[in-house]
Amino acid sequence: MTLGLVSWWLPCVAAGLLACGTDTGGGGGGGTGPDVEGYVTIQPGVFSMGSPVNETRRNDDEWQHQVTLTRAFALKATEVTQGEWFAVTRTRPSYFANCGDECPVEQVSWYDAVAYCNALSLSEGLPRCYADAGGADYDAADANNETTPTWRDGLDCQGYRLPTEAEWEYAARAGTVEASYNGPVGNVDCDFDASLDPIAWYCGNSGDTTHPVGRKRANPWGLYDMLGNVSEWSWDWYEVYPAGAAQDPRGPAAGDVRVSRGCSWLHYAVCARAAYRSNEVAPHERYFNFGFRPARSLSF
Repeated sequence: MTLGLVSWWLPCVAAGLLACGTDTGGGGGGGTGPDVEGYVTIQPGVFSMGSPVNETRRNDDEWQHQVTLTRAFALKATEVTQGEWFAVTRTRPSYFANCGDECPVEQVSWYDAVAYCNALSLSEGLPRCYADAGGADYDAADANNETTPTWRDGLDCQGYRLPTEAEWEYAARAGTVEASYNGPVGNVDCDFDASLDPIAWYCGNSGDTTHPVGRKRANPWGLYDMLGNVSEWSWDWYEVYPAGAAQDPRGPAAGDVRVSRGCSWLHYAVCARAAYRSNEVAPHERYFNFGFRPARSLSF
């Protein structure tokens, strides 16, 4: 299957190694599976979600707890680019349009991202994972009307969808346990940070703009820009983590804001941590530092 405009210079993509990471932290990890071009196959596994109490500038809502993911999934190796968005929607919403087709699409709402996932599935003959209130396929009109979608078949749906918050953090960590997959984050503002600079665009190195995807070093599982460039929408409504261990969590049934993950070109270094959760942006809002990357459930 093909997604379209995956940049030729991405090392893993160019080598044909879409699951090029190795698991460094126990069960699960990047590995072989069905070939979905431009995506990394993520194996099931168990990890500690959240941050330890001694992590620099952690937030109170990052309570560390064990999460088990029982399903393999594919996650896009990069954020959705402006070129990829245009190929599916024929629209160009990005504030940083002059950055070009290889830069991440932004100024897209959570609803827009959901509609894009359905449109991408339709273009490839895959099941559409999201439905509107009447049971029809969720589309751009529903997104513009800010209609809350239903997730058909949940994790059993094998079309494109947004990752859950747990899937996102599991993939971002890629078997690592520190604040970033390149070690601890030492700064909290826009100063230079030796751990972040090789892997993420944040306010300390971005020059106040987005950048072409994949120019920073990937994490051990072959995923790029997980902690920088644009913040990324996840499926979940925001809530305080439940007490105790969880299996395949999908967040609460309702809420006020959807969780976004990852740092952006605008954010302080303290936000460029795998455990950082943003609960400040409503799903209808479109900001110039918000984008996304789709996922797909896999069966072997």
